[in-house]
Amino acid sequence: MENENPHLSVFYAHQFRWILSQYPVELIIKEPRKFNVLEEFIIRAGSEFETPPTPTELASILGLDVVFINNTIATLQSLQTLSGESKIKVTDEGRLFYQQGTVPQPPYTVNVYAVSNYLEGSVMFNSESLDDVSMKLPELSKFIKIPDKSIDIANWELAKIQQIIQDSGLSFHQPSVGKLVTGFQVLSTPKNIWQSVDLLVIFHHQEDKFSIQLRQGKNIENILKTASQKINSLLDKGKIALTELCELSDENK
Repeated sequence: MENENPHLSVFYAHQFRWILSQYPVELIIKEPRKFNVLEEFIIRAGSEFETPPTPTELASILGLDVVFINNTIATLQSLQTLSGESKIKVTDEGRLFYQQGTVPQPPYTVNVYAVSNYLEGSVMFNSESLDDVSMKLPELSKFIKIPDKSIDIANWELAKIQQIIQDSGLSFHQPSVGKLVTGFQVLSTPKNIWQSVDLLVIFHHQEDKFSIQLRQGKNIENILKTASQKINSLLDKGKIALTELCELSDENK
């Protein structure tokens, strides 16, 4: 940092531990398969005809026994591609798959872990559970008091969960290939876990002031921007004693 910006000096650096909330979440996933010729005719009739036909009417148009039409419609309804109405009607989900030339396969479930970071005000998903870091690290909340506002995702809209899954780098929701997360369920109450965070006290020579920066890792892209902003707001209001922070945390080494 000091090499890149001579107007800044790292006055103090230490690793702390802080609490995150982690809880298992079940995702419901659907993946596509190519539709067959009869399925294509039925879906096209339900989405492109000005007046959607009944199964009997479509059977007459195609010159097929209505039994074949009804059996295929039942399959498409079980896959939530068609609604359960008397006339053939394609669901919104069915239209999405149809645009890809596919129909969904029966859904399956996977378990992931939601990690709630109250300092950052964020939630991320991991495919595996996080483990606690060493309890020997000093606890950040002993020196910096920030209210713990837990994030409850149980009632979030599905679209928000889908976006976070993509932002987390998981491959469970890929609309471009027809792979969709279509539902979710929080399986248990949150469990607190300890994770490490690097705290830097930085002196700004030109402004003659201190600031605090939190990172998870040494690289600049690992800066916790929202958490750092919250802590610097407390610092500016005189709610953080830098002398106490630096001295007391050193006693825990």
